[in-house]
Amino acid sequence: MPFLFRTKNKSNPAYRVISKLGGVRPTSRIVDVSPSAVSRWMMPAARGGTGGRIPQRHWQTIINHANKNKLHIKLTDLSDAR
Repeated sequence: MPFLFRTKNKSNPAYRVISKLGGVRPTSRIVDVSPSAVSRWMMPAARGGTGGRIPQRHWQTIINHANKNKLHIKLTDLSDAR
């Protein structure tokens, strides 16, 4: 989980959700992608990341996992909408 603490923009949706899910590796297992793919969610787009955006194809899986495990993650947490 060290990458979480090196990221500069802790207010982006990816950082908040990954933190609630327990870090990069647990999140990667939940959505069935590599840890490096999850790490890119927190990276700026200029550096090859998604700029803090979680790909929409993973939203339902994350919401289902959160509900099952009583984590407080809502649809608005997955997007830039606040």
